[in-house]
Amino acid sequence: MIQIIPSILVQNKEEFLQQTRAVTAVVSMVQIDIADGKFVETTTWADPLVVAAKLEIDCELHLMVADPLTEARKWEQVPQVKRVLVHYESDPAQIMNIIGQLRSYGWEVSVALNIETPIAVIDPLVAEIDCVQCMSVHPGKQHQPFLPAVIERIKNLRAKYPTLPIAADGGVNAETIPPLLKAGATRFGPGSAVFGHGDPAENVRKLQKLIHRLTLKK
Repeated sequence: MIQIIPSILVQNKEEFLQQTRAVTAVVSMVQIDIADGKFVETTTWADPLVVAAKLEIDCELHLMVADPLTEARKWEQVPQVKRVLVHYESDPAQIMNIIGQLRSYGWEVSVALNIETPIAVIDPLVAEIDCVQCMSVHPGKQHQPFLPAVIERIKNLRAKYPTLPIAADGGVNAETIPPLLKAGATRFGPGSAVFGHGDPAENVRKLQKLIHRLTLKK
């Protein structure tokens, strides 16, 4: 199934509530970006208590953090969390152990790869993960230029793993979705394209219609 999963990267509770409420009627899941100022330069707002009390749809956590297990423990009791995305680069030596511990919470686990990381690192992990997320920007900030090298990376992953869900995150919009979809991406995490201008719900609908048209042409 091809999905739009809007990316929520905010600095305060008010932004979070505004953005999530704006898209609740048009998607079944949002991605909450969590940045610690260590793994990436920026920090973001993300409060498990607020998410548990206020979010009306499911979510996945994109852990752009140096210590993913410590962050994950904060979210253990948040029922809306269904999937966690952990960066391979956060601790390559312990990534298999990290995946196992995250799965013990009952969550799906995805591994996110920065553009510089060889996709071959997925090979020993693929039996233990539910998805791989290919970063098409450097993680941590919105409004970055799309890195076209991600297209070939997704093509290669799709050729090697025909049934593996592949997510694209960063610079996802109406211009980049067609080549990403053609390459083999099945999940799309737009941020600015949804929340940067106009009505977020209508922006999502337009992207969903675009994907529907492109899928019919296949």
